[in-house]
Parts: sequence; C-alpha cells; structure tokens
Amino acid sequence: MFLGSVIYDKRRSLNLTQSDLANGLCNQNTISKMEKHNMTPQMDVLIKICQRLDLSLNDVFSEFSSDSKPEQTFILNDIEKDVLLGNLDSIEDKIALIQDKIKAKDRAQCDFILGVVKFNIGNYELSSFHFDKVLRETKTDEDNIYTLMSYLFKGKIYYRQEHFDEADYYLGLISSSLRENLNVNNASGLEIIFLAKMVGKAYLKIKQFDSAKSISERGLKFANDNHLSYFLDELNYNLYLVYQAGDDKEKQRLYKNRAFYCADVLNNHKLQEKIEHK
Repeated sequence: MFLGSVIYDKRRSLNLTQSDLANGLCNQNTISKMEKHNMTPQMDVLIKICQRLDLSLNDVFSEFSSDSKPEQTFILNDIEKDVLLGNLDSIEDKIALIQDKIKAKDRAQCDFILGVVKFNIGNYELSSFHFDKVLRETKTDEDNIYTLMSYLFKGKIYYRQEHFDEADYYLGLISSSLRENLNVNNASGLEIIFLAKMVGKAYLKIKQFDSAKSISERGLKFANDNHLSYFLDELNYNLYLVYQAGDDKEKQRLYKNRAFYCADVLNNHKLQEKIEHK
C-alpha cells in the first residue's frame, strides 16, 4: 500500500468525498493528486489530513521505513524548525503522530523539542526533566547540538528562577565548547545561529557584554559565510544593545539600523516596534 491508497481507503471508510476531506485544509485537487499519484503535500497539510482521518504519519509512511533517511526524521526536523522559529501551534499533537516510531538516535531531538514546548508555557519542572533526558541520551557529548541546546535552556530556567551562578555555569559550558569555532557535529545552520542568538541574549541579561558581543558577531559571520538569513535581525539587535551599554554611538546607530531593516525583511514586526521605541 502507498500513501494514496491509504488516504483513499480511509476516506471512503468514513464516507467522505474528496471535497469533504479537503474542506478548510487544502483544495480538492491536492487530495486527488495524493490518491492518484501518491503526491505528498506540505507537511502541515499532511498532518491535518491525518488528524481528520484519524491516521498517524506512521500509517501513511509505513512503506518508507526502509529508506536510508526515514520519513519520521524529516518530519521531526520540520517540527524542530517550527519550534526554533517560534511556531509552536499543535507541536505536541504533531509529535504524538510519530512518537511510537521515533528511532533511538532521534530520541534526544524529540525530548529537546518537548522541553522547549514546556519551557515556553512556563512549566520549568517538566521542561528540565526533558532536557535532563536529552543529556542522558547524548551522554553530555559537547559535540552534539542537543547537548548544547539543553545547556542553553537549563541556563535559561535557572536564570528565570534567579539562580544566576547556575545559569552562568551552563553558559560557560557552551562558550567553552564553541571557543574554537561554531561547527558542531550534527548541527544544522538554523540550530547554530539560534544558539548564537540565544547565548548572546543570555549574556546581555547578566551584563557580560564582551561575551555577548563575541558570540553575536560569530553568529553573524556564520550566517553570512553560509548565506543564511535566520535571526539576522536579533543578532544585530544583540550588538546594538552591547554598544548601547558603551560609548560608541556610531556602532550603536549602525547595529540599530541593521536590526531594524533586517526585522523588516524578516517580517519581525515585534522587534521593529521595540527598536522604534528605543
């Protein structure tokens, strides 16, 4: 059985027309192409179709389990990208669709995602539980991006609980690991730039401006060298705040303007408003 057959059979068993299934999710032609030609739509659309049909992604991708890079890994990467970019809608529902088929090598990534979700709703106890699981799964290997990301969020948890020495300890572990370069064995460009942006922000909060400057500048260089646009607005804003704390008015204006125009290009209107009120 292929994707189209699974969708077709389940739709018919529920007495739904193609239009019924597509309603509010996509157009009827998308359903037709899926059923006739095994076309895979965008992941968010596929997830919603599966939810409407009470199918898991494992059901529709069972035939691909022998691929060298299983479909579940692509899905998990897609979910993580949404999380890092702040798109947190229905993340736990999406994880639930594939959780029983996640391979051991992907458990750290899955627990990292769940930890970030719990962090963002203020459940620091459960968030820390997931990050501790990540560190057990990675064996605290500091050449593993999920080790460093877990250090980052554990530091943020301690900071929000006003345990500043503990927060500084985790930031120090990250900085030590990244001292030579920003290359991490299993990291994507998005993950590296996210880490640089967030570590820079953390150092700003504890007024370690030299450290904030260094990691933010390195994040910008990494983005430019790799032709990536992720978080250019926030990295420049970090540097604006660094120079705002000093006397170099020219650099302050430079990074403020760069942050504003990058935020405009990246549709980060919240940051634009923040800059306008500075």
